[in-house]
Amino acid sequence: MCAVGIFSGCTKASIPKASSVATVNEENASVVSGRPTSLFSAINPASIGISFVHQTLGRHDYFLPEIIGSGCALVDVDGDDRVDILAASLSSADGTAGAQPIGGTVEIFFQNTNGTFSKRDNSTLVIAGLAMGIAAGDLTNDGLPELLVTSYGEDSLFLNEGEGRFRNVTSESGYSNPAWGASASFVDFDRDGWLDLFVTNYIDYTARPCRQLGGGNPDFCVPHLFPGTIDRLFRNTSHEAMSDETPRQVRLQDCTAESGLAGMKGAGLGVAAADFTADGWPDLYVANDQMANFLWVNQRNGSFREEAVLRGCAYDRQGRSQASMGVAIDDFDGDGLWDLFLTHLEGEYHTLYKGHAGGLFEDDTHAAGLADVTLPYTGFGTGSFDIEHDGDVDIVCVNGRVRRPAGFPAQSAAYFSPYRQRGQVLVNRGGVFQEQNPKEEPWLEERAVARGLAVGDLDRDGDLDMVVNRIGEPLGIYRNDSVKTGHSVRVRAVLPQCGGRDAIGAVITLVTDRGVFRRLIQPGLSYLSSHEPWAHFGTGAADAVREFQVLWPDGSTSLHPGGDVDREYILEKP
Repeated sequence: MCAVGIFSGCTKASIPKASSVATVNEENASVVSGRPTSLFSAINPASIGISFVHQTLGRHDYFLPEIIGSGCALVDVDGDDRVDILAASLSSADGTAGAQPIGGTVEIFFQNTNGTFSKRDNSTLVIAGLAMGIAAGDLTNDGLPELLVTSYGEDSLFLNEGEGRFRNVTSESGYSNPAWGASASFVDFDRDGWLDLFVTNYIDYTARPCRQLGGGNPDFCVPHLFPGTIDRLFRNTSHEAMSDETPRQVRLQDCTAESGLAGMKGAGLGVAAADFTADGWPDLYVANDQMANFLWVNQRNGSFREEAVLRGCAYDRQGRSQASMGVAIDDFDGDGLWDLFLTHLEGEYHTLYKGHAGGLFEDDTHAAGLADVTLPYTGFGTGSFDIEHDGDVDIVCVNGRVRRPAGFPAQSAAYFSPYRQRGQVLVNRGGVFQEQNPKEEPWLEERAVARGLAVGDLDRDGDLDMVVNRIGEPLGIYRNDSVKTGHSVRVRAVLPQCGGRDAIGAVITLVTDRGVFRRLIQPGLSYLSSHEPWAHFGTGAADAVREFQVLWPDGSTSLHPGGDVDREYILEKP
């Protein structure tokens, strides 16, 4: 059976819900005139029921939040085992037609059984500020994810009440973030079984006119003209307020000061939460704009120590700070250690920090072939995954300038046009990356001011698709149609002891006769966005899984029997 909508033209069945193991669809890629089809196909959002258009303020006065943009998320918010699409918008009114812009929004599009999407009553979440980032995580341990929407203005925290309904619980939860919120990540930093919340904050911005370097036409201000802000950490105390007699509720305690995070100010845009030091406790990495990045190392007592300079991931190889935006974590060279990939400003290459034993890093961008090809682009959202299932992790970046290039005068007509750029697909060939030729990838010719990028398996065919939030434009939806050269496995890790929620922070190791593959389950990556919380493996020629090894967020480990490839597995913590 082939579903309609995003799946139109496919030849294989979608996957029904399964309690333990389900079969993933076989290959559906084709070869045209002896050549492989493109890696991704652009899907018309309207054809599958997506009516979203990112709304700006229509100010045309180079108000900095407008160029920062908004994010998106792929997450099953209603528990029907189908991934839904969420997209943030700066405003709920377009401003270009004289409408008065008011609070930002997050639009939720629920996936139907036939692969199309639709809205429901109350599926537009309205917030007071300008909506920037979306983070998803289960704070109440009931198996349903809550949503945090960061903003320029007032962030909003939404409790999931089931069946796709959300209630704003910002005030009653104790959550308060007075700064300009950017990316956020759910992470159990104290390993008590309850997800906590880490929020990066951008600059202390005051609207003011700026000019291009050397004078000339007005343009968006650079961030170093404004003071930095502190990031915030919230400990989840919801369990302390719950009982059999009380309904589900969210309670958060701001522990920024006691954790040590209040000691440094930055210009945070991207975030990554993972155990970078291999001691079993999650650390916090912050991608700062035009200043040194932070690596907050977990001291296992509720506090953190900033060690990015000591560990080699604060500056590039020349000791320069960069304009860091998006973040990806993966084992790009297959050595069993986490590496970091960061997107940067045009004129700065996107950086690959290679991980070494002991939690150390080294700028390995040039050796990996990523320096020259990324130099002309201003990158924001990014994702790392094995596109064609050959066993190597590839990289996708979406781009868009924050400054007008030379020769483009200030103009109100086609206001964002000079800032548009195309995206990039960087294919991993044994640890060295090659840029996919845009002439062979039609969607790459689409220029946009792209910001948020979320990755997930929209059509449940075993490979990963992408959703992109683009300033002032409809949502970009890209289906993975690559010709696969190997097999794949998808894994969901759940915690039955925690209401069956996703085990965010778990590390899944897949052992085969052809090699060992490792993935982290952490959706709060990219830029202002949230990926689907599954682990995806391309296994290349390996046609069977010998076993699964799981390092759970509380530091415990377990072994699980393997099986066939081209399947998806649900692993439960014993």
